[in-house]
Amino acid sequence: MRILPIIAAATLALSALAVAVNQAATSLTARGEYRVGVRTINALNGTRKLTLEVWYPANLAANLEATTYQSTVGATPYAVKGQAGRDAPALEGKFPLLVYSHGQPGSRMQAAYLLEHLASQGYVVAGIDHAEATYADLKQESYVAGLVDRPQDILAVLGAVPKAVPSADGNNAGLIGYSYGGYSSLNAAGLGLDSANLAEYCKASNNEGPCFIQPFIANLEAVRGASVVKPDPRVKVVFVMAPYGGPWLSPKNLADMRVPLFIGIGSDDKVATPARDAISDFKRSGSPKKYLLTLEGATHNPWIVCPPEIRSNAQDFERCSEPAWNHADSHALTMHYASAFFGLHLQGKANLEGLLTPALEGAPVTKRVKLEVGK
Repeated sequence: MRILPIIAAATLALSALAVAVNQAATSLTARGEYRVGVRTINALNGTRKLTLEVWYPANLAANLEATTYQSTVGATPYAVKGQAGRDAPALEGKFPLLVYSHGQPGSRMQAAYLLEHLASQGYVVAGIDHAEATYADLKQESYVAGLVDRPQDILAVLGAVPKAVPSADGNNAGLIGYSYGGYSSLNAAGLGLDSANLAEYCKASNNEGPCFIQPFIANLEAVRGASVVKPDPRVKVVFVMAPYGGPWLSPKNLADMRVPLFIGIGSDDKVATPARDAISDFKRSGSPKKYLLTLEGATHNPWIVCPPEIRSNAQDFERCSEPAWNHADSHALTMHYASAFFGLHLQGKANLEGLLTPALEGAPVTKRVKLEVGK
């Protein structure tokens, strides 16, 4: 079991200082110009009941930006202070809609630090609790059914959120996904399942990793396969962190991809292994603007929250801990690059293009960081 309590304690002790340094380094890790509201809403994907946390630019005083996000990692509950007004009135106007898909299992709060931050930059941001895929309700069969259900959840949320928060522009949308949610976001964006590509990979790899779905791929492909799934015109950009399941995706759909794509990966990720998943997706994508951010030495978890409470349970700490990186640094990088990517490609802020180059201009952390830009 990978538990490093001394390193974890040191990381927590340094967190406040690291955040202060990071925020001083670049405006994209600092709070945006908008005050933020947050509310919990319900949505449906057919008969699937989805719980959403929605952050949005709000009309409220600064001293009312206070809430507590409660969730779990595994069986361990935690509470994190947020800077958002619960059920605050939304600002009038239209703001691009971002939809976040969590890992398997996970929760809509898994990247709350990022989703709240993006709302302050001028987005409506919805985090999904995928039914039967959270820590509270995970079913084993969801590892297979989720290949169809989860992308459809995302597409349903694109329609549901603007009805509940009219300032959300569902026709100008971006997708954010982590791990299994990375696959879910890519499939929702039009990258279908491909049984032939999976079979070729499984033969070469001796049925490693993603090959567990081979017995089910024909039925899944009939619903979310390469010949069925089409790019959704509402989806303008895709940002994924440690995306899982590269061999599931159609090489042709990837080559035909035309929306900007950002992929983040840890070089030592043993779950979503870089060569199989992130690097393969990056190289095969035909996106005219694509980026691959590598955190050297990081594993699977630098992108998600890991509150102090989780250290009390070794098994749950394993689900979110990151031995070679402190989360303050990796979260600052995630906020910086997500803000630059969405700002450039969804809000049209051309001045941000200089922050998306291998020179790491403006990055809050540059040691052990590499950004590749594809053409």
